[in-house]
Amino acid sequence: MNTPTGGEMTKPRSPAQWHGHPFVWAWYVNLASLSVTFIEDRCREAKTEEAPADAVYKTGLRNSPPNKWVTLEQLSEDHRDRVRDYGNALLHWERELKTHRDGPVVQPLHTRRPPAAPTVPTPADPREH
Repeated sequence: MNTPTGGEMTKPRSPAQWHGHPFVWAWYVNLASLSVTFIEDRCREAKTEEAPADAVYKTGLRNSPPNKWVTLEQLSEDHRDRVRDYGNALLHWERELKTHRDGPVVQPLHTRRPPAAPTVPTPADPREH
């Protein structure tokens, strides 16, 4: 996975760790959270609460409105770009893993034989006459 955000400490071991919410993972990495367990718990919470696919974080009790999932497009431009880039890098990594695991798509060979080429009589050698 190649991205300028995050590092080995916050890189998920597998796509399953973000529980369908790569932008939640990206948000907390962007905030320099180093606890993979904490980040995964936030992603699990997003899945359990059926947060939107582009959810980033959930507002706290003291926010207005409280306990609302904030989406990628609601972030400031600077945060949005970094979180989107890292989230998309996670999704790209997931697709690459799936392609590698499933292998390339191979079309089956046709078992039908090509039609026989028409036979053309060989002209006689004029020296034989």
